[in-house]
Amino acid sequence: MKITALSLNIEWENKEANFAKVESLLSQLDEASDVIILPEMFSTGFTMNKQLAEDAAGITLHWMLATAAKYNVALIGSFPYTQNGREMFNRAYFVKPDGTWEHYDKRHLFRMGDENNHYTRGDEMCITDYKGVKFALNICYDIRFPVWSRNRGNRYDVLINIANFPQVRIGAIEPLVRARAIENISYAVFVNRDGNDPLCVYSPSSQIYDFKGQPASQEKFLNDSSGFPTQVLTCTIDKDALEDFRYRFPAWMDADTFNVIR
Repeated sequence: MKITALSLNIEWENKEANFAKVESLLSQLDEASDVIILPEMFSTGFTMNKQLAEDAAGITLHWMLATAAKYNVALIGSFPYTQNGREMFNRAYFVKPDGTWEHYDKRHLFRMGDENNHYTRGDEMCITDYKGVKFALNICYDIRFPVWSRNRGNRYDVLINIANFPQVRIGAIEPLVRARAIENISYAVFVNRDGNDPLCVYSPSSQIYDFKGQPASQEKFLNDSSGFPTQVLTCTIDKDALEDFRYRFPAWMDADTFNVIR
């Protein structure tokens, strides 16, 4: 299975511009992918603006469904989701080309960015199967809390974290993502944004590690619809090699049992 990560330069609170950027990048991919991964809040940036939140009938999920079908890929990204016009969630969708989807509401809300005062935290992990590979979804700040995403009983094969992780803290990304791969005996895919927003500067820092904690991606840059050079990572998920390693090195069988208090 081939996955592609787009380190999108997100246009602040401009959904249509961000849709156009993604479309321009997808149209330039020279090889077909099975899964396309976009950053956290890919259509708006890391906004606290409740006026931009949508429900499942909104334009962002509609665009994701149409794009997944058009390119025959699974598409992953988050956006501000409103429920009954009151609660707001940072919700990630795993949209499949057949029009079905799964969703994950961000568990750990970034209080240093005031996210906890605007969004409601989630209380359920999301693990979904696509083409025989099991994916678990995380969002940004979740990467710092390994208990939440602990891979008990090999429930998933690929841990995906989509982020708006600023350049000032970029040094933390590599050890965090690599550790999640090693401890969970899974691939770990971290997809960050690029560019800037009113508060932060970002840089192309998406990373993918295999189940041994080794780099597992190829990198190139493509210009988006605004001419911005965008980091594009590709990785082939080798399920047979993963299962073989889990068989030969079954550390997962000695993991501690626990329950997360919701």
